[in-house]
Amino acid sequence: PLYAQLEADFAGPGGGPVGGTIDIDLVIADLNFGYSINENFGIYAGARYYDQDIGITPNNLPVTVTLGDDWTDFIVGFRVRTSMSEKWSFAGKLDGAVGGDSDSAWYLQAAVLRHFGSKMHLDLGWRYYDVDYESGSGLTRFKWDVAHSGPVVGFSWEFGG
Repeated sequence: PLYAQLEADFAGPGGGPVGGTIDIDLVIADLNFGYSINENFGIYAGARYYDQDIGITPNNLPVTVTLGDDWTDFIVGFRVRTSMSEKWSFAGKLDGAVGGDSDSAWYLQAAVLRHFGSKMHLDLGWRYYDVDYESGSGLTRFKWDVAHSGPVVGFSWEFGG
């Protein structure tokens, strides 16, 4: 899952009296099922859920305007993983929406894994999301047409046989 909480102040043209604060909460969560074709390549399918909440608080007013929406996409993708040495490997995945609520959505992630024995690894990489979603009309219109990317840092520790 991805969770982001962002806050920014905004001002009107020339720094005039119009302004305030914008708060954005974003959750993206996946539920996928996959099949490994071999040790280096697999396919998966599932659903990706988005929840976007936006709060706008104008300066000098005791009110917050709330906007947002939640939606689900059905996705299909593939993953690759290859060993570069005993301690290093590469992993990547790419998927896209094949149905659901977004007009278009896709996801790309690539990472280098540093292995510590056979059960643990540190993941260092980059991910990129591109989502185009729209609902409602007029004053109730919500549009989320955003590409966002950033670093991925993870640690995996496998238990059991």
